[in-house]
Amino acid sequence: MVPKITLTRRGLLAALTLPAAKSAAAHGLRLSIGTYGMKSLPVDEALSQIRRIGYEGAELCVMPGWPSEPDVLDAAARRRIREARFPIPTLIDNFNLLASPEAHRATLNRIKADAGLAHDVSPGHPPMLQTVLGGRPSEWAGVRDNMAARLEEWARAAAESRITIAVKSHVSSAVDTPDKLLWLLGKVSHPALTAIYDYSHFSLMGLDMEQTMEQLLPRSGFITVKDARRVDGQPAFLLPGEGKIDYVQYFRKVRQLKWRGWVLVEVSRQLQTLPGYDPVAAAEKSYRHLASCLNQI
Repeated sequence: MVPKITLTRRGLLAALTLPAAKSAAAHGLRLSIGTYGMKSLPVDEALSQIRRIGYEGAELCVMPGWPSEPDVLDAAARRRIREARFPIPTLIDNFNLLASPEAHRATLNRIKADAGLAHDVSPGHPPMLQTVLGGRPSEWAGVRDNMAARLEEWARAAAESRITIAVKSHVSSAVDTPDKLLWLLGKVSHPALTAIYDYSHFSLMGLDMEQTMEQLLPRSGFITVKDARRVDGQPAFLLPGEGKIDYVQYFRKVRQLKWRGWVLVEVSRQLQTLPGYDPVAAAEKSYRHLASCLNQI
């Protein structure tokens, strides 16, 4: 079982004041957060804190250098996660469709390694593996066919390993809009491939929230939430509730579209590297805001 965590006074007081989100049966949405934003914590402690706060699931970061990457998470650790019976709906890695041939082959091997971890921690219901896609917006027209060919190889590797690859648009990527992502999904059209809806990137481009939801949400395996703004023209990502996204309106639109599934809080690497960053406080603040919004829909 996951070891018991002794809470600090700050953590105990925060736990007593965190609102509980409505049950999944009431709204069909389940909140999760990942160890991506908790690199400084051992995996067992990160998952214990996530569960204590009130999240219904957790994402494991399997990127190189994180405590939950496949080469580090040994059989005993995987067994503890599995036996804790806390849902792990997603994993996150960082691949690039435009990488060198050698790096592309390494990505295919890494998909298989990530899949092995997925089956170990959640037999029968392996988590989806999410990634961005690489490139720059200005490159799209010249690289999209190559990206599609590589993505099909990713999807085949995922299918062989009995997992699903989830991909998303990114404001700084060649695939930066819903239209481009839908083109790519249509071109590849593989059952082991799904989208992720992350409005924070579209908000930076001035795209309408409801329109982008109508476009992409029906093709999305899960939702990622965070806020965003531009600082000196550059993207800056924030915790949910720290920007201008109205998450009450957001969740009402999700409900109107009858979408059900996991809503993943993403704490950006920008925030993680700020002086004084506290991963547990960030998770608590995000949960408090989103639970309050869910309770208003």
